[in-house]
Amino acid sequence: MSDLDDPLFVQYMQSDDAAMAQASDVAYKHELNVNANPATANQETQKLLNERFTEPHFLMPQFSNTHAITIERPNKEFILAVRGTRPSNISDLAADAQILLNDRNNSRVDSVEKLYQSFKAEHPTHKLTITGHSLGSWVGHQLANKYNEDFVGFSHPASPLGLLRDNLDYGTSAQHKIYLTKNLDVISSFNKYAKFTDKIISLPQKKETQQDYFGSHSIDNFLPNKKERLQPKIIKTKRGRNTFYETPNAEAIRRSSASSASVYDNCVDNPSLEKCKKINKKL
Repeated sequence: MSDLDDPLFVQYMQSDDAAMAQASDVAYKHELNVNANPATANQETQKLLNERFTEPHFLMPQFSNTHAITIERPNKEFILAVRGTRPSNISDLAADAQILLNDRNNSRVDSVEKLYQSFKAEHPTHKLTITGHSLGSWVGHQLANKYNEDFVGFSHPASPLGLLRDNLDYGTSAQHKIYLTKNLDVISSFNKYAKFTDKIISLPQKKETQQDYFGSHSIDNFLPNKKERLQPKIIKTKRGRNTFYETPNAEAIRRSSASSASVYDNCVDNPSLEKCKKINKKL
């Protein structure tokens, strides 16, 4: 069974949480873009956003750095996506060690918090969702708790030393969700049994990541499969003399960044289009 045939994964892909995974992955890429060429980094990251989202999403460079990026969405809501660990980055590894030892004076939190505060100073009433993968999830979760913001995390790391505090030091009414894989993830699986304050959702691990020992922790498990496509489910109904077309899985198609099938959405409002007539003939 392919990934996109799995009901849990399809349901996830049809949710807005899949967009949070895309943003979390782009946060990784933004750091690499900055390291490669600071002068063109924002432009290159914007290209990635254009590829990943079918609707306009814009990087806000003034609220972005190598640790996190802020994205403006078409509905005038915003995403703060925090980057996870790059194994060759010493500061990332130091921040990971602080998590393992349950050291709350985490230097990465301080850096991202400054971005958050700068954003809120200019946009105090706009809805912001914080997201991130691995180290980025932990950092984002700290800020979401502190400032009562919505949060979607992926492969959230867990320390046995922080179990009590994670469950008691929790004073938010915002919606918090954490996505893990069903397979054993030595970095994150502890959350399945010990975290009671957030909604924990387990998805099947992607086949492509199963050969890697740390594959169950990879951000790739939460991204659309590059080799597979969600096919448009086109339903034709007649009401009197009129014919209507519906695509109930259109949202899932929009979340598949490489899919061109989303153009069929236009048939709902424009059944007279030539492509819709061709569909009608096939049906």
